Parts: sequence; structure tokens; C-alpha cells
Amino acid sequence: MVFIYTYRKIRAYRARKAAEAEAQNQISTTAGSDSSTAPTNPKSPSNTSKKTKPCPQCTREKSKARKYRWKLLFCLLPAFFNASLDLTIVATALPQIASHFNKFNQLNWIVTAFTLTSTAFIPVFGQLADTFGRHTTLQSAVVTLTIGSVLCAATPNWAVLLLGRALQGMGTAGIQNVTMIVLADSVSLRDQAVNTSIFQLLNGIGYAVGPIIGGYLTNANWRYCFVLGAGISVISIVTIFLLRNDLKAGRVSISHPAPNSSRLQALTNGLSTLDFGGIVLFIFGVGLVILGTAWGGSTYPWSSAAVLAPIIIGAILIVLFLFYEKLLSSPTSFLSRHLPQGTVPMIPSSILSSKDVTLICFIAAGTGAALYSVFYFIGIYFTLVEGYAASHAGEQLLYYVPGIGVGVYFAIFVCNVYPRQTFPPLVTGTIIENAGIAVLAYAVKVKNETLVNVMMGIAGAGTGMRFMPSNLHLAGMFRDRLAPAYSLLRFALPFGGTLALTIMGSVFQNQMSEYFGSSAVNSGNTNNTNNGTSVGFSLHNQASLDLIKNLPPAEQKAIRSQGATATMWAFISILPILGLSLLASLFLGNVWISKKKQGKGAAAAAASDAEKAEAEGAEDLRDREDGLCRRHAASVAADDGASSAAAGAAVEKKHEEQRNEVEYISEVFLLAVARGDVRRLKRKGASEEEVAVVSTSQSRGGGSRAPAGGQGTHLQMKLDGGA
Repeated sequence: MVFIYTYRKIRAYRARKAAEAEAQNQISTTAGSDSSTAPTNPKSPSNTSKKTKPCPQCTREKSKARKYRWKLLFCLLPAFFNASLDLTIVATALPQIASHFNKFNQLNWIVTAFTLTSTAFIPVFGQLADTFGRHTTLQSAVVTLTIGSVLCAATPNWAVLLLGRALQGMGTAGIQNVTMIVLADSVSLRDQAVNTSIFQLLNGIGYAVGPIIGGYLTNANWRYCFVLGAGISVISIVTIFLLRNDLKAGRVSISHPAPNSSRLQALTNGLSTLDFGGIVLFIFGVGLVILGTAWGGSTYPWSSAAVLAPIIIGAILIVLFLFYEKLLSSPTSFLSRHLPQGTVPMIPSSILSSKDVTLICFIAAGTGAALYSVFYFIGIYFTLVEGYAASHAGEQLLYYVPGIGVGVYFAIFVCNVYPRQTFPPLVTGTIIENAGIAVLAYAVKVKNETLVNVMMGIAGAGTGMRFMPSNLHLAGMFRDRLAPAYSLLRFALPFGGTLALTIMGSVFQNQMSEYFGSSAVNSGNTNNTNNGTSVGFSLHNQASLDLIKNLPPAEQKAIRSQGATATMWAFISILPILGLSLLASLFLGNVWISKKKQGKGAAAAAASDAEKAEAEGAEDLRDREDGLCRRHAASVAADDGASSAAAGAAVEKKHEEQRNEVEYISEVFLLAVARGDVRRLKRKGASEEEVAVVSTSQSRGGGSRAPAGGQGTHLQMKLDGGA
């Protein structure tokens, strides 16, 4: 596809040059016939009609859009990078943190406390963003993350550490979810593809460099891992504050309450519309499932009541949540009649019942499983099997980042250039990711370091291909309900990763049970202790890992060989999750993204005059002295009368709809292709012209708000039309 794109660009460039040369020859011929009366001036306006300056209003709009994009990226990147960093920065510091509190038997809770809250609170922040606005919700998430980082850095005991990690998880859930929502509702779908790709690439980089940074900071003091996060959070508070006037407002504004209303009343009114029943059912349901899977195989046997009870109760609560949301979405149901007026479902039933939302969530869960498995178990492999130091083992994860970058670039090309669809990268990325993880399982078994690094890059490419298209797929189908749709997507990825880590940890521990506390290891360690007592082997104890080097060669080889086998089976155990994501991708629909510049033929006829002149190099269609294109000229003419105003509004709406046009198929795309029904089944997505908006002046003044037409229907205008 890259070659096709390059060929088309070269052909278009040659055609444009030929047209310019032909026009120049015609001008020269005309000038030669009239040379006796008017000598030709090569710099006269008649000879430079091809190089007429673009419409000044269009230029200003593009400049505003470009500045707004860079402002958006600059102000959101610190918080988003910090949220990604906090997940893995403690990976290499776990042994030191646990040894400080003498809690090796509960070490996994440092990760579990974070992943539990970062997963369960994602949809909650989605509803808060719709209710109180993007800026207020995002700032609240950053402040929560900051408080959690400070508690972890200054923690005096184990309980405060886990509380801080839980608060960090809550803040991370809000930052990552609301950031993706902001990127979706502040720019067009084409620009969202680029912006989302940048943030997701940064997300992967944050995951990759986290263990490396954590390893070097731990050499000084493990508390510095959390001090770094607190410092970045303070910077994030300042940068997000710069966006306060640009982000989309919610149904309720606390900073600018309605007339004759206090801030406390505005807060109370906003809280009264929240779906507290759904929030409680979802948090406790997901939390109990994660809690049960975290206990299973590590703290308690899988068959024990301590494991089965939370899993079963959590599953029942999740089913009750789905039923509750369905009843709340119906205006005639018992819940809708007896709950406070204006209560909005956290996840509307129309989204929960959508086929593509369910399939995208399965795909995201597979992405999370692959992502988390590489970042945690590749580090274990290089530490236990290859005998690397913690910092060196973390450096090996850098091979994963170039693969993610390649996948992200491929997704940008496929979604923005050719064929401008979301289905191909989702399916291709899923296949590549599955193949990469499968071969990676073989590579760790044979202990081929080169093959391990290559497969990490390939798996990363598959993961990178699915980051951005998943967001665009839901944005194209649910443009007017972005917050709840994105909340489910952002929930599925960490939930899949947490589930995968739980399964892999249980399988790994069962495979290594022969050597955990075995007599062979204990006898080997006895000779290396000061008092001659036995030192038990523990995977999570860095000192125990170092003691392996002092064992006899035969025992070292046996332990490292079994470690390779255990790592292989750990990766194999998540292949069913990845296979399920591959199956889900085959039943997806498809989303088409409109071109930024129209081509020739029928597409050119539908393009605006300014875009047509710029894209094809045709003669300038603007004959006004002020240089305005016909679109802006019609808008200016609106001041001349009501009829002109109506004409200008119609022209403006037509061009805006062309720029935001999105088409999609909700049926199975592969079946539609096989039957030849693609054109008949295509539907137009909700453009931004069809959604109630809040103008920039309204979001600043806060006195008036667009009417609440449903979940996520207050899309912000693009900085006075610039974007």
C-alpha cells in the first residue's frame, strides 16, 4: 500500500506539472500575439494565476487548528505519560519494596492494588467527564494520582503503600480515559487518528522505559520511583489548567454555576444525575472478580472458598449491572420513574448491546493480555533464566518499542491514506500479535535471546496496529456517545492484562513449584549464609535470585531450564485469550474515514472550491478582490440579507458535513464483502453538525450551556471553526 500511495503521488505531481506547463504555453502564445501593444511581464498577475494566494480566512482557520493541536498535545502529554509510567516503574523495584516491609508473601498486592482500581473506575470517570466537563474531571484525576504518589513516597507502613497505589490506579483510570475522550471530541476523525497514535505510542514507550527508570532509581532508593511521579503530576496540573477554556463543558459547571445558583448547588445537581447504582454494582463486581483471580493459585488454592466466592459474587454483580443499565435506559421502566429526574446511565444499553462494542472490547482485552505479559514476564525470563541484573533485564524491553512504532505508523497510513478503513489494521494487527506471542513462547523455551528480541518487536507491531483503529472504530459509530463507548474500551485493555497476569502467574508458579523452597536449593543456599541456616528460594526475592549463581552448575542449569519451561507455559496459557480476540476481529464491521483532500472526478465535484484549487492546482476559482473562497464569501454575504444568510449557512453546513463525513457498516464486514452488499449496507455516521455543541464563548463564560441531549452530546466547536 505504501508503494501504491507513492505511485499515485508521483502521478498526480506529474499531471499537475504538465497542466502548469500547458497553461504557461497558452499564456506565452497569447502574450506573443499582442506583443506590439502590450509587452509581456512575466511577473504580472495574469501570468501567475496558478500561484494565487489561498483564501486568507482558510489560512487563518488552518493556523488556528494547527496551534490548537500542538497545544492539546503539549498540555495532555505529561499527564498521560505519567499514567503509563506508574504501571511499570515499580516492576524492578518490587523486591526492594517488599523487603522493606517484610511482605514477600504479599508482594503481588503492589501491582494488584493499582490494576484493581485502574480497571474498575474507568467507566466512572467517563460519566464524570460528561457530567462535570473534561477539565474538571481530568484535574481531579491528576490530583488523585498526585496524592497517591505522595503517599507511596512517604509511606510509613504497608497499608498506606497499598492505599497510595490504589489512589494511583484511580488517577490513572481517569487520565487515560478522559484524555482519549478529549482527543476524540476536540478534533475531526482524521486528526484524531494522528493524535491518538501519538499518545498510544507514548503509552507504549512509558510502559517500556518504566522498568528501566525504576531500576536505576531503585539503586538509590525505591521511594524515588514515586517522587518522580509526583513531580510530573504537579507539572501536569499546570499544563491541563492551560486547556480550561478549550475543553468541552459538561452538563453542570462547578466553576461557573447557573445564575441564582451556588457552586455547592451545582455540585449537588451534578451528583444527582450520576448513576450511583450502576457505579456501585460495576466497581464491586469487577473488583471482586479481580480480587478472586489475584488470590487464586498464589494466596489460596483455586478450589478454596476464598477464591470461588468473590469470583461468583462478582460475576453475579456484573450481570445485575447489565440488567440495571438496561432498565435505567428505558424511560418507562420502574427505575427511570423512581430515580431522581435526569439520572443518566453510566453505560447506555444501546452501547452494551452493540455487536461491535463487544467485539472491540474482546480485541482490547487481547491487546492488554499481550502488552502486560511482555512487560512483566520477559523481565522475569531475563532475570531468572538469563541471569541478568534488574536494570539490564528492563533494558531488553526496549526492543518492544520499535515494533509498537512500526505498528502505529502502519495504522496511521491505513486509516488516513489508503484504504482509510479501520477493519484492515485491526485484523492484521491481531494476526501479527498472535503469531508474535506464539513464537515468543517457543523462543523462551529454547533460550534464543535474538529470537526473543525479534518476536517482541513483531508482537509490538501487532499491538501498535490496534491502538488507534480501535478508538476510531468506536468514534465513527458512536460519535454522539463517545464517553461511555470509550469507557468500555479503556476498561477492557487493563482488565484483559490483569486477567492474563493472574493466569500466567498461576501457571508459572505451578511449573516452578518443584524449586520453590525445594531441598536442593535450600541445601545449596545453606553453604552461602552467615549462620549456616537454610535460605528458601523465592522468585520475588532479588537476593534469592543472586544466590542461584552460587549453586553447583548442575543445579543452576536445572533451575534456569525449568524457568524457561515455566515462562513458555505462561505465554501459552494466554493464547486462548489472544485466539478469542482474533475470532472477534473477523466479525467486526468497518468504518470509512473521509479524505482530507478530494481527488478528481466525482470526489472533486463534491469538494469545496478552495480545497479543489489547492489539491489539483487548477485555476483559482476566487474572483473576489479580497481573495476569499466561495465558502467564506457566502458567509460574508450573509450580512446582506436573510436570503444570503440562509445561502451562506447552507454552504457552510455542506462543507462542514463533507469534512466530517464518516461511513460505517455495523454488520459483519467480511460477509458483506462476500455477498457484495458493502455499498448497500453503508451508513453515514453522526457528524459533528448533527450533535448539539457548546461554543467556545459559552465554555468560557459558563452562564449558558447546550441542552443535554443525551450521553456525550455536547461536542465542543473546533476553536471558532478552526479545526
